[in-house]
Amino acid sequence: MDEFGKLNERVKNTLSEFGFKKPTRIQVQAIPKILEGKNSLLMASTGTGKTEAALFPVFSRYLERNHEKGIKILYIAPLRALNRDMLKRLQRWKDPLNIDIQVRHGDTSKSQRRNQALEPPQMLITTPETLQAILPGSRMKKHLKSVEWVIVDEVHELAQSKRGTQLSIGLERVARLSGDFQRIGLSATVGSPKKVARFLAGTRREMEIIDVTSAEKMTVNVESPMPNSRDVELSDRLNAKPTMIARLRKIRELIDEHDSTLTFVNTRKASESLGSRLRYWNSDYPIGVHHGSLSKEFRISAEENFRNGKLKGLICTSSMELGIDIGNIDFVIQYKSPRQVTRLIQRLGRSGHRIGSISKGIVIASGPEDVAEAGVIAEKALSHELESTKIHENSLDVLAHQLVGINLDGVSNIEEAFKLVENAHPYRNLPEEDFSEVFRQLLNQGLLWRDREQFSHGRKSWKYYYTNLSTIPDTKQYQIHDLVSNESIGTLDEEFVVGQAEPGVTFICKGEAWRVLEVEDDRVEVEPVDDPYGAIPAWEGELIPVPSEVSQEVGKMRSFVENTLEKNGNIEKIAKRIEKNYPIANNASEWFVRSLQNHFEEAPIPTPKRLVIESYEKFGVLHAPFGTIVNKTLGQILAALISTRIGSSVGLKSDPYRIAFRFPEKKKTEALKKTLNSLKPKYVEPLLKKVLENSSIFRWRLLHVAKRFGAIEKDADFSKIRGSKLLKFFEGTPLWKEAEREVRLEKMDVSRLTKLLESLQEGEIELEFVERGRNEGPTPMGLSILNELASSGEIVVPERAEKEILRVLERRLHNKQVKLFCLNCRNWSILTRVRR
Repeated sequence: MDEFGKLNERVKNTLSEFGFKKPTRIQVQAIPKILEGKNSLLMASTGTGKTEAALFPVFSRYLERNHEKGIKILYIAPLRALNRDMLKRLQRWKDPLNIDIQVRHGDTSKSQRRNQALEPPQMLITTPETLQAILPGSRMKKHLKSVEWVIVDEVHELAQSKRGTQLSIGLERVARLSGDFQRIGLSATVGSPKKVARFLAGTRREMEIIDVTSAEKMTVNVESPMPNSRDVELSDRLNAKPTMIARLRKIRELIDEHDSTLTFVNTRKASESLGSRLRYWNSDYPIGVHHGSLSKEFRISAEENFRNGKLKGLICTSSMELGIDIGNIDFVIQYKSPRQVTRLIQRLGRSGHRIGSISKGIVIASGPEDVAEAGVIAEKALSHELESTKIHENSLDVLAHQLVGINLDGVSNIEEAFKLVENAHPYRNLPEEDFSEVFRQLLNQGLLWRDREQFSHGRKSWKYYYTNLSTIPDTKQYQIHDLVSNESIGTLDEEFVVGQAEPGVTFICKGEAWRVLEVEDDRVEVEPVDDPYGAIPAWEGELIPVPSEVSQEVGKMRSFVENTLEKNGNIEKIAKRIEKNYPIANNASEWFVRSLQNHFEEAPIPTPKRLVIESYEKFGVLHAPFGTIVNKTLGQILAALISTRIGSSVGLKSDPYRIAFRFPEKKKTEALKKTLNSLKPKYVEPLLKKVLENSSIFRWRLLHVAKRFGAIEKDADFSKIRGSKLLKFFEGTPLWKEAEREVRLEKMDVSRLTKLLESLQEGEIELEFVERGRNEGPTPMGLSILNELASSGEIVVPERAEKEILRVLERRLHNKQVKLFCLNCRNWSILTRVRR
């Protein structure tokens, strides 16, 4: 029987009227389950009818019941843009089904909000933050008592962030008002469907997983076009290397071959760079740029122009991964490696939405290593091998905010509040001790009051709750002011200022070194520095981390090439064998093999079974193909140990395949080998704790945890707060514990690092040492990261580096402001610095 035939008569008639003739695969499987009232997680690509698979049976069940006044259907999506899209899509259903559908988010006017409070719609489309806002409201809370269905769109995106953690308790707060309701999640492909399902269901509830993603067909190939003579000619005019022009040419060819193409990039900077060069090539070329930093109006305009065919292509970031309606998409280009399998599948899934069509795409790689990484990821995508999903569990800052919200809802018994929180999946194993610590912190801050087993709130609690509805950090920009030239030279992010910008610190901005003199209000006073040694980069957003599994597979590919080169050395045959195992084009696979041959002629090839330490001048490179997070964790520990061993600062830079160090002098590079050999697995945990506390990322996270706890005002001026004071003030509190938990989950991998060190200690992984002279230069694999380290990289400072402490102290004394005045006349005075 046709699944549409199982729906309510009015829904069936409306489907027929709107031209819905045959259900899609996800609709066939989901409609019966939802009609039975089962909690369901629907997994399918964007544009496959997933939303309708949830709404058709929900509308059907809604029409078969007699309803009193109130909100019956709650539709929650993470973006306002998705809210707007959904309202547009559902407008035509309102009259045939006699159902009032409205949207509510931060842009909703006061008059609309007032009307909704007086006359609630039967279906409310909203965001997680707006749900938090309406829960304590006396009128809206009354309307939420009628909720029978909750649909959470893009649940995979929410589940992995603190927004989702907050939503999980928010849904339990709704359930306290309305009783249990049917929960339906809409998700793209994820690596841990059961984990996402449990996240949405909460504890003690079942959830059906309806996954059709494995049946969805896709094709993808990795290419890296080589420059021709025309590309060389164009390179001067477009101010880009011929290899870059070749990639631009390929992108243009693909856009021209298709009606509608999305080109995904990994950073906003890359989207602007590609867009500007394509327009400079041809100012009338029909492409647009779409990313989160653009204004809402600009993004909406780009979406509409793409939808109506005025634009043939959009260059976009992850802003287009989610299901914003921009019409049919023929083809997807991924520029450079997508870095994660899940990302590639979600991006490819934007194309080929006509029934029976295939999602088609290409990865345009930028170098030999990029070719290998993209090839591994593409093969894993075709084999449906995805990364596991990480969920924030027992997040204490979210707990603090929700405890205040629960009390504002009307819950005054402490035990009842604890049980409500436990019903949310991320808090199913919440230790009572953690709950009590957070509760005491809120009491100390005056946000809650306690009377035996009861608790209450005051006016301050309302302000705290509504000020902290969002878990997304607000960041401030600081102007960089050069005291010498009296000019503004750029801006610094608040993260860099809080974590790094102490007086005396030097940093790189626009290719030049600057020393911080003072941080005042929204301005950082600096002076130019001739010697850039020890300078750190002005902070930039991090790239998506490459998983350890991907980097190790690239390492295994290297090992295969090395072994085959030793046997016969035929590059073309080796490339052909790679192409059989990975979807890589011939010229790209040959480029990868030739690059390894060049390295092999000079040094051992690093693999998962062989680490290589490369020493060159003042630099050391540990070649280790173990992924972004493992390498970053190992690099931080090694740099801290080495800096203590040699009594001086150590520069640090890591990527998924190597860790680079910069030492104060050449002879110190031997310390890297000694330190790695002496690093025991059992020392990782205590060392990491110390390293973590001294890191800028920990200070930054602690700062925002403190904001979410209400311990620091949301709009506080952090130029007045030094990171060291922040650490001392919050040490031993639940704020400290939460910042540490957050950084460990997102930025460190203790388990994999420990296994790596155990394998090294037991001889399962060998360690080789390569010394490179000035005339030889770095190895081909070492060169790329050393180029980056030469102008950037972190600096890890030992706890006692006497020479550097004295130098910094001298600078600070010279930069200290003093007021001089005449002892004779007492009328003359001047504000100056000691050095003048």
